[in-house]
Amino acid sequence: MTAATGNVRGWGDRWNAYWFPVTGTRDLALCRIIAVAAQLFWYFPSFHEQLNLVSKNSSFIDPQVFIRIIAAVVPRNLLFTPSAFAVIHAVTIAAGVAALIGLLTRVSLFVFALGIWFFIAHLYSYADVHHESALFLIFLLLLAFTPCDRHLSVDAIVRRQRAGGRGDDRSDMAVWPLRLAHVLLAMTYFSAGASKLISGGLAWMNGYTLENYVFADAMTRGFPFGVWLAQHHTLSILLSVFTIVFELGFCVSLLVPRLAPLVFLTGIFFHIGLYAAAGHDFFPHMVLLFLCLMFLDPSWWRSAPAWKLGLGRPPGAVPAGG
Repeated sequence: MTAATGNVRGWGDRWNAYWFPVTGTRDLALCRIIAVAAQLFWYFPSFHEQLNLVSKNSSFIDPQVFIRIIAAVVPRNLLFTPSAFAVIHAVTIAAGVAALIGLLTRVSLFVFALGIWFFIAHLYSYADVHHESALFLIFLLLLAFTPCDRHLSVDAIVRRQRAGGRGDDRSDMAVWPLRLAHVLLAMTYFSAGASKLISGGLAWMNGYTLENYVFADAMTRGFPFGVWLAQHHTLSILLSVFTIVFELGFCVSLLVPRLAPLVFLTGIFFHIGLYAAAGHDFFPHMVLLFLCLMFLDPSWWRSAPAWKLGLGRPPGAVPAGG
């Protein structure tokens, strides 16, 4: 074997070790339940808003790619009607419930994710585009291509009964969606931070920019904390600097995995602060950060330092009832 071949194999082994390590699948099942429940019960697209848009608009203003593809296959007068939307809504809800309990899990997840994609793309086809749902919807769809049905599901119960109580609890396909979500989050935050500096330069951190944005959004949406924050210039400067440092520095969590839990936790509080100050509801980002925090590398909260903080079980401890 030549040195070049050995290097290729070495890089290939590192690639597989990063994206496809052999792990248990129970954490992946918990990811499925949390992600589906959050989308189903927390920020499911408003059906009333969908009906209002489809009833009052005879054409799209800025049709999204997904809607363009669908509209090219199915005529608008057949699909984009209140009755058709009622059917799609019912199917999406049913698929979400099935994915939550783990009934035909992977098929249900795929249908559920596509249904949510359809409603979000339709909502944004009328010139009011936001990006808070994109990463989470990608993650939701990716789960359909993982063994997320091997635990905590009706499918797992049926499979174990047929196999006489035996089940395959380990897989090399259980972590890659979380790894990819981590990379996409890093790219998203870096893009946001770089855009601020490119458009506004270092002046973006002078405090006045943040004050103007926060005050306008807080007054419009009725968030008194934001109105108070916009009147404290020094605090606005500090928060502006923190925003740039966090968004540009998020990628450090990819290079230094030990820092990742702290970065994810910081991100969760960052979005909580954005919502409290200006009503920026990046709830899908918060859930995705929480999933990465808890399940990308669960050893952090199961370790001794985490146990001392009350976040895990001490090494070697016997579980309750053990």
